[in-house]
Amino acid sequence: MRIEPLFTEAEIEARIGELSARTYRDYADSPLTIVCIAEGALRFVDALVEAVEPRGLCPERLTVRARRTEGTALGPVQVDAFDAESLEDRDVLVVDDIADEGTTLRAVLELVSMADPRSVKIAVLVDKCERRTEPLALDYVGFQVESGWVIGYGMDVDGEYRELDWIGVLRDDRF
Repeated sequence: MRIEPLFTEAEIEARIGELSARTYRDYADSPLTIVCIAEGALRFVDALVEAVEPRGLCPERLTVRARRTEGTALGPVQVDAFDAESLEDRDVLVVDDIADEGTTLRAVLELVSMADPRSVKIAVLVDKCERRTEPLALDYVGFQVESGWVIGYGMDVDGEYRELDWIGVLRDDRF
């Protein structure tokens, strides 16, 4: 197994800076709640919020645990209960680390939409659309990746590689 680096820490920081500028423009006068799909998106959300707060945008945060992987095996989406009522009549930005098939994001979006928010948009650090099975309109995308198991900057395999400050892809027969 080898790791192929894709995006450096500096490239990630620059891209998050660009995304934060757009986020601020879009939500400067809105009651924004960021719904973070844990655990992979925590680092991305932290960096995004840290970049918009000095501009005067202080979004509320709601962390949702949603998952469908064990190692590299995909299963049904499991979403833990969360306070959806707090999203009523608010602008919501659902943030995930990666949009792959779209199944996890779709499950979270359905639950968020039931709360009757003012608006719902999606932000992902990585868009890997080659395997997309669920239609998704991604509003904010950090990077696009063609294929492979993406790791780093919050993304992992069984908890490994999540702490990397850069993004790479595992090259292995399993992926």
